[in-house]
Amino acid sequence: MKKMIFLFVLSFSFAFYNIGETVSTSDQGLAKSTCYEGNGYNVDDEWSLSDWNGDTNGGTYNVVFIEMSATW
Repeated sequence: MKKMIFLFVLSFSFAFYNIGETVSTSDQGLAKSTCYEGNGYNVDDEWSLSDWNGDTNGGTYNVVFIEMSATW
C-alpha cells in the first residue's frame, strides 16, 4: 500500500501544467523529432510547439490539444 501511495504522489510531482493553462514560451521552443509523418513534417524532422504559435510563426494561429497518457 505504501508503494501505491508513493507512486500516486510521485505522479503529481511531474504535473507542470493544469487544464486551460498556457504553455510558456521557453517550453514552446523545445525541439522534438517527428515520429509519425503528417502536418507537413516527415519522420525525424525537428518541430516545436512554437511552430504552431501565430505570435512566433508569422501569424498563422492554431488551437493545439495535447493529450498525454501512459499505460503502466
